[in-house]
Amino acid sequence: MQHSYRTFNNYLLEKFGVRVYRVPIDVGFDCPNRDGSRAVGGCTFCDERGSGAPTINAAVNVRQQLIDGVERIRERYKAKKFLTYFQAFTNTYAPEGILRVLYESGLEHPDVVGLCIGTRPDCVPDNVLDLLAEFDKKTFVWLEMGLQSAHNKTLDVINRAHSSEEFFDALARAQARGLACATHLIFGLPGEDREMMMETVKRVAVSGVDGIKIHQLCVYKGAPMEMDYRLGNLKLLDEDYYVELVADAIELLPPEMIIMRLVAEGKKDELIAPTWSYDKYSVIDKIEYELRRRNTKQGSRFHESVAFAGAPRNFAAVGNSIA
Repeated sequence: MQHSYRTFNNYLLEKFGVRVYRVPIDVGFDCPNRDGSRAVGGCTFCDERGSGAPTINAAVNVRQQLIDGVERIRERYKAKKFLTYFQAFTNTYAPEGILRVLYESGLEHPDVVGLCIGTRPDCVPDNVLDLLAEFDKKTFVWLEMGLQSAHNKTLDVINRAHSSEEFFDALARAQARGLACATHLIFGLPGEDREMMMETVKRVAVSGVDGIKIHQLCVYKGAPMEMDYRLGNLKLLDEDYYVELVADAIELLPPEMIIMRLVAEGKKDELIAPTWSYDKYSVIDKIEYELRRRNTKQGSRFHESVAFAGAPRNFAAVGNSIA
């Protein structure tokens, strides 16, 4: 199906000439809001896997995880090229020397064409960004820094232990080094209404970030917010409302921005609610249908984001097509 927005899969296809698949890796990192550096307990929505994929076997080293992951994905999708995705927890939260060795290990497989690195905006000091820029000169580097919300009150509620100002500062420093960057947003966080969620979207829309992942708030087994949900203190978005929110967000984003994900997913043995998350493809289809029903597409209302932010466009040169 031809989408009304620019997908990450098509962006990679344009760049490399073939479909490229990410291989998730867990190198045993922690997060500063878990180990006491900034807070304890971690993000309230995060389970014990740290947003890592269930296929990751963290007990083996990077090389073996990569070999196993490549073969698993190759067998399932007949894939030829891969990105090593340092996914679980905060993957820049270590001394520069350790990071260098780990990233180099992630490039040792002959069919790997680059690195995806998931992290937090408070864990990218200048020397780490310089290291990533060094790797970016010899391979493809895609940096993902979670934001979740541009509202500091919300960030406090979910125990992020960083501010939105830190995110935009980290993004600017990464952009100054020519790094491609993406961020993550969560819709339905405690205390946020539609206006607040769209304010976050508008701020991100004019930030120059290259890509975005949008998720609904999910309750996973073992996550700190599981108890709030079971006690009835946490309300989740229903599917139809979420579809409307995502369609609104897509309209507000610039047409160049790469949309990596529009819905979180989970299996019945790991995700408690919302149950409509079990079938992400159905939700994606409904989002596409809603955009077509409106006769709209990505970027249709981007001018509203510019007007809201009162700022000129500052978008990185990654292309301007919707594919």
